[in-house]
Amino acid sequence: MSPREKRRYLPDGSFIERAIEAVKADRWRPHGIRYRYAWVQNDECRVLFDNHHGKTDHLHIDNEEYSYVFTTPEKLLEDFYSEIRKLGGAI
Repeated sequence: MSPREKRRYLPDGSFIERAIEAVKADRWRPHGIRYRYAWVQNDECRVLFDNHHGKTDHLHIDNEEYSYVFTTPEKLLEDFYSEIRKLGGAI
């Protein structure tokens, strides 16, 4: 796990893993931020916000992929926690 990546276990045994860093802006990350925020419950990734090489900002909810509009790191975190709460996660 890199120093920029943080894992936090929740009371129900699920965990949140967050990684974010500044990168050189490119066509996939024009804002210059690379991130991967995941919530894993019972060994399944329930929520994932990311923007890996080859794809722009997007999110996954229970294996369904949706477009996502990144604005700020603070809003990303807020949106991430909001999706976890919608699925019953205890944050």
